[in-house]
Amino acid sequence: MRYLSPFERNRRRMRRVRLTLIILGAFVLLTLLDFPLLHLFYHKPLQHIENHDWYRLLRIMGFMGTWILVCIVYIAHDRNRHRGLAIFLSALFAGMFAELLKLVFARERPVSCGEIQPGFYHFRGFFSGFQDGSNLGIPSSHAAVAFGGCMMLACFLPRTRFTLFMLALGCGITRMLSGAHFATDVFVGALIGFGCARMMCYFASKHVPDLLPRYRSPV
Repeated sequence: MRYLSPFERNRRRMRRVRLTLIILGAFVLLTLLDFPLLHLFYHKPLQHIENHDWYRLLRIMGFMGTWILVCIVYIAHDRNRHRGLAIFLSALFAGMFAELLKLVFARERPVSCGEIQPGFYHFRGFFSGFQDGSNLGIPSSHAAVAFGGCMMLACFLPRTRFTLFMLALGCGITRMLSGAHFATDVFVGALIGFGCARMMCYFASKHVPDLLPRYRSPV
């Protein structure tokens, strides 16, 4: 482990504190905007957009089958099979962790039977999702998978980072357009995806030396 001076340690500590405050501030802001954004994005007359090709393209960024295909193509293209596997595992772990947290938080989706649920958030109670896991919203597992896969791929293709980020963000927006998730659901899912990609990048840089020349953190 590289030696860090007290100044460097303090600077890293302050950077982590700032990042934590930014994340918490963004979550609070999105919480305040959840219902305005829900009414802005979700309108029953607009649901025909689900039949548009652009919607489907963005939607499948949160589908694990997409990342299985990307993994296969990347392995076929690249001699280092670890890169393709890392992309797949980042998306997989992000989706699994998001599904687990859904059962823990047990907050329902904003729309039920085509209608926005009345009142405020509908919580069933912590851990109650393990008894009934249907119609749960936070976090969005599609957003988690999309960000986990896209940000891991961005580690190996840094010039495409912005495009990949926009694709993952677009996937999250489609979940809001369909009424399946609040903005905070998507935000937490995106954080999980970023976290899993970061973890996989760190692991790959430490244990797969061939990745080091091309390694770049997505966060």
